[in-house]
Amino acid sequence: MIGSECWGRYRRRFHTVARLVGVIAVLSLPGCERSPQSASGPVDPAVPTPTEQPAPFSYSQRTPGLRAQPVDVVEEGDWFEQVPGLSFSYRSGREAGRYFILESLGGGVAMLDYDGDSDLDLFFTGGGVIPAEGNAIAGRPSAMFRNEGNWRFTEVTREAGLADAGDYSHGCAVADYDRDGDPDLFVCCFGRCRLYRNTGTGRFEDVTDMAGLAVGGWNTAAAFADVDGDGYADLYVVRYLEWTPAVDRVSVDRLGVRDIGTPGDFPAAADRLFRNRGDGRFEDVSARAGLRDDGKGLGVLATDINGDGKVDFYVTNDKTANHLYLGREGFQLEEVGLIAGAATNEYGMYDGSMGVDGADYDGDGRLDLFVTNYEREDNLLYRQRGPGEFTAATLVSGLAGWSRPLVGFGTALADFDGDGRPDLFVANGHVLYNAGQSAYLQPPQLFRNTSAGRFEPVAQAGGVYFRTAQAGRGAAVGDLDNDGGLDLVIVHQDSNVAVLRNRRPPRHVLRVRLRGRRRAPDAVGARVVLERPAGKTVRWVQSGAGYFSRFDPRIVFAVPDASPQAVTVHWPGGGEETFGGLATGTIHELVEGQGGNRDRN
Repeated sequence: MIGSECWGRYRRRFHTVARLVGVIAVLSLPGCERSPQSASGPVDPAVPTPTEQPAPFSYSQRTPGLRAQPVDVVEEGDWFEQVPGLSFSYRSGREAGRYFILESLGGGVAMLDYDGDSDLDLFFTGGGVIPAEGNAIAGRPSAMFRNEGNWRFTEVTREAGLADAGDYSHGCAVADYDRDGDPDLFVCCFGRCRLYRNTGTGRFEDVTDMAGLAVGGWNTAAAFADVDGDGYADLYVVRYLEWTPAVDRVSVDRLGVRDIGTPGDFPAAADRLFRNRGDGRFEDVSARAGLRDDGKGLGVLATDINGDGKVDFYVTNDKTANHLYLGREGFQLEEVGLIAGAATNEYGMYDGSMGVDGADYDGDGRLDLFVTNYEREDNLLYRQRGPGEFTAATLVSGLAGWSRPLVGFGTALADFDGDGRPDLFVANGHVLYNAGQSAYLQPPQLFRNTSAGRFEPVAQAGGVYFRTAQAGRGAAVGDLDNDGGLDLVIVHQDSNVAVLRNRRPPRHVLRVRLRGRRRAPDAVGARVVLERPAGKTVRWVQSGAGYFSRFDPRIVFAVPDASPQAVTVHWPGGGEETFGGLATGTIHELVEGQGGNRDRN
């Protein structure tokens, strides 16, 4: 038997050699700059095993035009069913033929109960119009759909006061920023962002100028969270590039094919953090917070990542280091992405990162991070092994290789099958029309979390939608019909959105909605723990997850029977409360200060 000391030296040497071999292998591949499709076409992975590499991908035929995929016959074992009837398309402006990088990012969707009837309504950003000549980029109207129940959605955009086209829009965020009990909307735009206040009468009013949030430039995504603990939700705005049509560059590949330009052609646009003053106005505190100015941001996740009771932000950047900001006192944020192991891939290289979500995938009670990336790059799973310390877990979790032929955008780590373990969804679609290694339309992915921290691909059993190719972008997950099953809504480039019903809802579920009193009412950063026979199940209240979107703010636990349940809430700022006697099959609002108070700092 090898002694522990000898084994430790051997293991360290093995990992060092393995890492060097991995770096050499990566460096021997073609660079991550966009290039024309290979003669053999894109590749589609078969089920990977520890000794097998992904097999050739079957989606090799290019799709010249964009069109909605038909709703087909549902097979017996299908996990999801596409629901017809909701008609809306995000518009990129690609018909102008300008090949602007602006048209590649796409839009998002927000799940929110804007009218207070306990059903999740759907808000979609609209995109914009790119002129065939000149530089006057314009916006297209976003859309609000009211959930009428029984999978019927009615468009109420005009009635809700949201028919103004605004500027070219991308992502959206939701929060009760004014503490009046109603969810408000923030829309990120190229041009001028918009803040819409929910009046509580079924209508929104544009309060952007009054609030001081007419943020210019290229704004992509946003997240609300109470950074300083004053009871009001502050706003983090992710920004992409310092780009305008006037400085655009024509991008032509090695074969002379023109296509979308690369982010490397333009400097980064610095992110912004805005403090909510509590009087309806916001002030820019980016410099005070210590935000970096070298990110090309596309995604953001806000929650208590390291478990210290303070709100943190994880920002995904395109071909630059991802940023992990840990909350400190007041508005101080400390960026620790590199030393925390969450800034690069396992080889120390920058990926083209887009979507992000967080969950406890391995059952150790800590929040782990999942990030979607560009083609020829693995989507990355970061396991949190200690407070604010991450290690790459893509290979050991069984996820390595699956995403390399694809370009990942919207994503969700969510318990779709009700076994207590978060599964994984990824929406894919290229940003290049002609010059990518894979087709523009790409299949979505679905992975089931089996046990012991490993995922298995189950997309072919996911339903008709998962057996087609799309130009996927933003996506949101939530219980749209209140049956306990987590459903999906996906936004596509220039074709109709998809609404997917979960056909396998758990028999018994516990649903809770948190409302903070000492901190902001949305309670972003709270941690909810449910004791299960197999151990603890932990969920977090988050903002900004996915890509350009907002998830169902409620937390859904699958439970083994209909007996009353108890959960422990760790509120932002410290302190725990246990709420017992919670019946299944209903939605419970857990208000801070009204449970069994165990401790508070």
